[in-house]
Amino acid sequence: MTVTEHVAYLKGLYEGLEIDGAKKEGKLLKGMLEAMEELANVVSDLERQNADLLDELDDVYEELSSVADELHPDHEAEDDLDFDPEEDLYQVICPTCGESLFIDEGTLDEGSIQCPACGEELEFDLSALYDEELEGTEEDSSVTE
Repeated sequence: MTVTEHVAYLKGLYEGLEIDGAKKEGKLLKGMLEAMEELANVVSDLERQNADLLDELDDVYEELSSVADELHPDHEAEDDLDFDPEEDLYQVICPTCGESLFIDEGTLDEGSIQCPACGEELEFDLSALYDEELEGTEEDSSVTE
């Protein structure tokens, strides 16, 4: 039962009970029913507008998907990606073609990756970073002794 139907039912009960609208209690009940009827109409309008907006949003999403498919016909759908939103990603730009890649720490640890755009082998040398980390921990441990 919708809100509008529920208010109509209560209004029918009010009229069926033949409550005197001239008395204080009757005026109060009648006023409450009128307010509930207005609220029910507003809620119905909002539900209708919300449904229309959701339909429009679905249309926009479909249009956006078709544009993305035209621009990148070989891209994978987001649902097909093996992606953990909690995992840190690092941006790497291929020096040959300028393609921007996002890679995870596991790929960095492997030491290299092939650029999907141009096929260039991108190598990662993180030894300097690891050396800095080790030096920082040695200094910290000497301070605590």
